[in-house]
Amino acid sequence: MYTESPPLTGRVSSDRPYRPAPRTSHRPSAFGNGPRKRPSTIRRISRALARFSVVALVSVGTTIVWQSCGAGMVKALAPTLGRLLPTDAPSPAAISTEVQAQLKPMALDVATMKRSVEQFATNQEQVAHKEDQLAQAFATLQAAKQDIDQKILALTAPRAAHALPPKSPQLSAQ
Repeated sequence: MYTESPPLTGRVSSDRPYRPAPRTSHRPSAFGNGPRKRPSTIRRISRALARFSVVALVSVGTTIVWQSCGAGMVKALAPTLGRLLPTDAPSPAAISTEVQAQLKPMALDVATMKRSVEQFATNQEQVAHKEDQLAQAFATLQAAKQDIDQKILALTAPRAAHALPPKSPQLSAQ
């Protein structure tokens, strides 16, 4: 419901323009003044599926045409799109001597780097082989040490068993 506020200084409530009370109204449909009805769920799903199918078929068709006709047709039909296409590498004869002069030191550096990597791989294999040899030698030394320890224990054990226990001082005092 709409209520009027007290009049402002020097104004009468009748000077104010009429404002209707806010109401909720439905948007009129195409056929009448009633609310619009949503299509059924099945109809909405079928429409979405149809739209997706159309997009998929157009995409597949475009891909097939692209593969069969190639980029030459695109360049002929739309020259502005031709600049977006990948270009083939130029032949070595087409490369200028200036570019060749710039590339020569880089090629030498790449060859040197390749040799260094190969030497590093060879050295790494040699280190791994020596590491295996050291591990085998260490295992052999440990086995020999255990054998020697067992022999020492075997030699000292019979003597300890035959030795007489020392007399306690309490027994000699009695």
